Amino acid sequence: MVYVAAALSLALVVAVVASAARRGRAAGDVAMGLVRLAEGARPRRVLARPSGGLGSLVDAFNAAAPEVYERLRDLEADRRQLRVVLGAMAEAVLAVDPRRRLLFANASADALFGLDASSVGRLIPELIRSPQVQEAVEATFRLSHPDAYHAELALAGRDVLRSPARILAVRGTPLPGGPPGAVLVFHDVTELRRLERMRQDFVANASHELKTPLASIKAYAETLLDWALEDPAFNRRYLERIDEQADRLDALIRDMLSLARLESNQDFFRHGPLGLVDVLRDRVEAHRDRAEAAELALTFDADRADGDATILADEEAVRQVFDNLIDNAIKYTPPGGSVRVTCSTTPSEATVEVADTGVGIPREDQARIFERFYRVDKARSREMGGTGLGLAIVKHLVSSLRGRVDVASRLGSGSTFTVRLPRAQGRATKD
Repeated sequence: MVYVAAALSLALVVAVVASAARRGRAAGDVAMGLVRLAEGARPRRVLARPSGGLGSLVDAFNAAAPEVYERLRDLEADRRQLRVVLGAMAEAVLAVDPRRRLLFANASADALFGLDASSVGRLIPELIRSPQVQEAVEATFRLSHPDAYHAELALAGRDVLRSPARILAVRGTPLPGGPPGAVLVFHDVTELRRLERMRQDFVANASHELKTPLASIKAYAETLLDWALEDPAFNRRYLERIDEQADRLDALIRDMLSLARLESNQDFFRHGPLGLVDVLRDRVEAHRDRAEAAELALTFDADRADGDATILADEEAVRQVFDNLIDNAIKYTPPGGSVRVTCSTTPSEATVEVADTGVGIPREDQARIFERFYRVDKARSREMGGTGLGLAIVKHLVSSLRGRVDVASRLGSGSTFTVRLPRAQGRATKD
């Protein structure tokens, strides 16, 4: 009996120990599975199943763990996709918590505000010194979802941003539900506003330029109708003035249409091999009579050009460029002066200079002379029949020819316009 009792006791101890071991192993396996879930790894099935409540826990873990893992994996995929989308956005995106700490910034926000990975968790006022941006954050937090904050911020340059001065349209949205916070999206509208100003300026300038010849035509016509029509001494003179103003109006409209065509970004040109020397010689001769009438010496020099200086370009575009430049040089050079056109080449480009001994251009005006309707001397330009669009057209034409145009001038000492065009290589002719 003693031996039997001892054996039973030993068996009981072994069973208890084994049960405890199973329970411990099961608990450890469940804990390890939870750790793997937290790390994003697929959890292993717990094989040890003790009896009692822990066994039920093991059953629940084995049943739920695969589904939880799949859901976590889907959430992580969505999170990565969201980061990719936000990172590809041109707009700057900031997410901020209620304590005004940065939760997230996409790549555009990093570039705009000078942020990086270490910025997350720091206060917005520490990261972005612009009072306007800080006020946008505060204004957003004063709202409730689904209301949104809208504003346009005109921000200074590098003292506030890590970029030049910008105009930003901002939309701030309080986060709905969950932990409170706010998301602000900044859209850079600097270029859009610049184009709007250009359009407004163009409309205002065009209206003014069109109004002037129309007013003159109307005044001369009214004078003729009132009393001068029957007076031969006056009617021819007034009719000639009307004809002059009509020509001016026609030139202005043609230049406006030409510029609009160029700015449409459509390639209307027919590029082909073109002997630049021949075109230049032809354009110089076309202006010879005007130059002589203005008592100017007009010369052409192609001694430094390689043969006929062949380029691949549209002939009409090239003719228009140099017609404008030679015409301007003649207009703004007083009698006794000279206009000199020279052509030289290198293996890669042809260079044409149109130099005059005219009135010159003040330094402060030189950066703007290629703008539409910009005139250094408005009264003199109108008196000479200028539309104010010639140099803007030159700039667009030269750009369409893959070239560039520059000016060097001193007030009272003349001007030199230099056009550089690529030689005939690497471009196909447009049919």
